Amino acid sequence: MDLLEHLADPVTGEVVPITLVTDNGGPFRSARFAAFIESTPQLDHIRTRVRTPGHNGVRERAFQSLKYERLYREQIDDIHDLVAHSEDFRSEFNTTRPHEALSWNRPREVHLGLADPGTPNFAEAENLSEA
Repeated sequence: MDLLEHLADPVTGEVVPITLVTDNGGPFRSARFAAFIESTPQLDHIRTRVRTPGHNGVRERAFQSLKYERLYREQIDDIHDLVAHSEDFRSEFNTTRPHEALSWNRPREVHLGLADPGTPNFAEAENLSEA
């Protein structure tokens, strides 16, 4: 199975390009990692600037959400459970869950150009009852 096969568009089969943002930690500067990135044309690798943790704030916030909303609430018995829970959260975070910073749009919709990150895209008007 292709490493990124599950990211393919179900209609066209085309793999959605992925921009991978990392810090400058040792694993991301290794020759092995560089070879992996080079052999995977679907990935575009960007490193944050040295000593600027704020540049990776979006990722740090996502990891915080993963830990507090999912991992700390579940029984994680082994690495397989960790991978399954993390993947479920990643999928929900990017495709189901609206994000305030994206005007309540979903990251996948914004990434694919289906939604504008500055304009809310609510499915239907919502009227709150005055009960």
